[in-house]
Amino acid sequence: FSPKSLFFSPPGKRLPPSVFLLPPPPEELAGSRPTLSLTCLVRGFFPEAVDVQWQKNQENIPESSGNSGNSGAQTG
Repeated sequence: FSPKSLFFSPPGKRLPPSVFLLPPPPEELAGSRPTLSLTCLVRGFFPEAVDVQWQKNQENIPESSGNSGNSGAQTG
């Protein structure tokens, strides 16, 4: 039994994602910057393709509105 097998899904079996919203780091909260960083962690899903959209008041926030969009997105 290997730990990696915990995250393996048989071919064709769909698994819904687990989604976690992580708060800004304490040093950002203590600072005086007008913006904060949020991290959205999406894991445990299959197939390994995902589309994540940030929303405000249930409306998608376009990447061109001054936010960093998905510049930190990583999959794997």
